[in-house]
Amino acid sequence: MGGLVPSALKALLLVILWGLFLFWVVEWFLYPTDRWTSWKADAIEETNSKFLELNGPFFLMWSFPVILFALFALLYLEVDQRLKAKKESSCTDVPKWKRVWLRLRTQPILVKSLLGVLTGVDLLVISFVVFATMWIFVKPLIPMLEEVDRNTMKPGIDRWMIKVGRVGTWTGRAWYLPMALLFIPVSRNSPFLRLVNLPYEHAVRLHRWLGHFSLVILLLHSITFSLHIYYTGGGSVKGIFEWKTYGVSNWAGVLSMLAGIVMWVTSLGPIRQPFFDVFYVTHHMYILVFAFGVWHVGDFSSFYFLAGVLLFFIDRFVRMVQSQSPVSILSARTLSSGVIELKFPRSQELKYNALGFIFINVPEISKFQWHPFSTTSSSLQDNGQITVCIKPAGAWTRNLQKLVKAADAQDFKSGGCPLPFRVFAEGPYGPEQDYFLGYKTLVLVAGGVGITPFLAVLRDLLCHHQAGFGSAAGLPTKVHLIWCVPRRADLATLGDIKPALLFPGFEDGPLTVDVKAYVTREQIGAEPTDNKVPASILQAQGQECPVINNPTGENMTRQNAVSDIRSSNLWYAGVIAAASTGFIVFHGIFHNYVVRPNHHTDAPFYFEHGSAHASSGPQGKPFPTWITVSLLFISMFLGVVVCGGSVLFAWARLGFSRAQAVPKPSVNDADPKVPDPKVTDLERREASLLEVASITAGTRPNLSELLYTVGAGLEGENVGVLVSGPESMNDSVASACRDFNFRNVCGGTQLQYHTISFDL
Repeated sequence: MGGLVPSALKALLLVILWGLFLFWVVEWFLYPTDRWTSWKADAIEETNSKFLELNGPFFLMWSFPVILFALFALLYLEVDQRLKAKKESSCTDVPKWKRVWLRLRTQPILVKSLLGVLTGVDLLVISFVVFATMWIFVKPLIPMLEEVDRNTMKPGIDRWMIKVGRVGTWTGRAWYLPMALLFIPVSRNSPFLRLVNLPYEHAVRLHRWLGHFSLVILLLHSITFSLHIYYTGGGSVKGIFEWKTYGVSNWAGVLSMLAGIVMWVTSLGPIRQPFFDVFYVTHHMYILVFAFGVWHVGDFSSFYFLAGVLLFFIDRFVRMVQSQSPVSILSARTLSSGVIELKFPRSQELKYNALGFIFINVPEISKFQWHPFSTTSSSLQDNGQITVCIKPAGAWTRNLQKLVKAADAQDFKSGGCPLPFRVFAEGPYGPEQDYFLGYKTLVLVAGGVGITPFLAVLRDLLCHHQAGFGSAAGLPTKVHLIWCVPRRADLATLGDIKPALLFPGFEDGPLTVDVKAYVTREQIGAEPTDNKVPASILQAQGQECPVINNPTGENMTRQNAVSDIRSSNLWYAGVIAAASTGFIVFHGIFHNYVVRPNHHTDAPFYFEHGSAHASSGPQGKPFPTWITVSLLFISMFLGVVVCGGSVLFAWARLGFSRAQAVPKPSVNDADPKVPDPKVTDLERREASLLEVASITAGTRPNLSELLYTVGAGLEGENVGVLVSGPESMNDSVASACRDFNFRNVCGGTQLQYHTISFDL
């Protein structure tokens, strides 16, 4: 009976979420129709009030359903987490609709396209957005163009001039839909992404596509409407650069487009990758695109897409608060392969998934750059730490390597800790659920530093098996790790994983790990030919920071730990609810005590702030549109910072705090779970994965053949194929999975493709 009520509540929340989603979708398809015009008029009449005037109905129709969906999504996630806490989930617990979703998300359809590898879900989302946008554009445009053909034109006005203007009007209104979706994928704490378990790096690809698509539409709108203004204005461009006090401002639209073009150009790969600081700074011009866009269309029209932007601002504010204080560094060392290993304390309540990643900022290198790095530890390890490994590949990571190497323990009275540079952390982020736990067989394909997320996967699997869940819970029992590196020294990272330490029954247990390593730039004769790595490579070189004892003599230290706001869905829902409510309350206050007393006209607000064709206002002096919109922005700021910030402050006071008292064993502790870093792997009896790996030098793996061998040896079983590496490797794995699955489309084994990328 105890589990019946939560299960029923979970089902009810799911029904509500589907209802809100379908309502939102239907609303967009009705938007360009006569039925919508009639329904809108009735809704305005029923919900209009003096508190918000026309903004109230538009908020309720367009923004409120999205915010309500986010709140119910967080409630659903909370109930789901509590149910799973009572019973460890397995692949047999996955609902059928989630299996279908996973199948669509993991089936590569297009490989080496302009957008990279596209799965079934990618194509569904892209098709929906394109079709809905074209529907919004074409449905009202065709009868309007026919009406222009029937009408008699004034002298000097050609029909094509009017038609171009109609095209400009509806490209602008079609822009509302991609704009409403644009900010959702880049909200790192997004309830939408967590609900569908969509990895953040996958969502960023959708954001990029939405950005390109929305800017194409915005560019078409700017060109067509500017031509309309120019030719109907007698060849004058004055109307294009006019910022009207009343109604729509064309100049604001031009500024929004110019800011969008700058963002667009600097976000392209040839500029973004070598000049990341330029990309990072100019990408903050999204604020200008949004602000001038709202100044252009007016305040009430902004509610078509305001909800997604508001939720993004809430997410951004929460992340800013979370990353205000530097985190403590427990240790920093450089492995013989050059990889930097950083260990941070983590808060006791923090639970993160194996494929999680952390954004790290080191002000001594760059105050602006935040780089994502995969965690290599598991939250199931009871050591109060979170670990990341960083491969020096670019300017930022090489500078970090220099800082770590330059740190000399003898130069600091504290014995070398803290290190002489600060680190700020944000996260960890990642999928809501460890989807790889739902497969009995896993194939992990890594290239170079792409091995880091799989280190966490392997540790997490070993911890799960040690906890006693085993194969009875549907956990993976066979793991194939394929790793390509340029040099043998790069393999040293595998020496840190000793299965017998995390899972003492590993040798006799159900889990088997097969490691195949390929050294591509060294021939067999360049190193010992016994397919083993010299013992020197197994040693990680660098410095470990000793633990500082507190004044009481206890083996404890007050440390700034890595924490994640997602540790409480209810608190985060409270932040969203408070910020959204505060926004509406402040907006209503400004409307009643600033706008209305200075609004000297009887015309309804609809015509003042929404008509694209009103050249002048009615008799009387209306309140300036640009000030009304500015008050809207101020309301958003106050709602997020004051109201949402108050809930964050209460959360911090009632238990959420980065400063945590985390027990730490000293470096001299004899606990076997905390090995002395001065003792090498070969001196321990526990064998590492590196020692049992099969190493092939001087060649690259035939990924298609290896994957086919794994899939052909199974019958009627889905195999999880995870790839983390360069784009060429992703394409090869995706092609192999697609070809294998198409041959088994009528049933049998399927290779389900998952890509892990941190090219954000």
